Amino acid sequence: MTKQQYIERISELVTDDNKVERVEKVYGTQIPNVLKGIISNCDEPVFFDDDYRILSLDEIVDAENDLHVDFKIKGIIPIVDCGENDFIVYLYNENIWAMFNIIDEIVYNKKESLDELLLNI
Repeated sequence: MTKQQYIERISELVTDDNKVERVEKVYGTQIPNVLKGIISNCDEPVFFDDDYRILSLDEIVDAENDLHVDFKIKGIIPIVDCGENDFIVYLYNENIWAMFNIIDEIVYNKKESLDELLLNI
């Protein structure tokens, strides 16, 4: 699947309130509708044609343990594994999307929407 196809599909995804509540409880925040659609439909990782992948629900929930980063303190929810220790993340304290390197713990390339970030990296 291409990133463009996925972006077009997000708006059609059905929200699963139980999955959304699980993520909101772990991170202690409410999440935007686009993220609700992603989380509701990520039982398994979704792979793009460029090897980026949407994390599975369990990977999102267990990210702090798996990636050894205190995402909650940073106000970050990791969503897309881009390889090379880079992730597309949702910065819930700022209500924006960005890239995040888990080794350097640096946030960069902030964008207003997931579409803008995902389609231009």
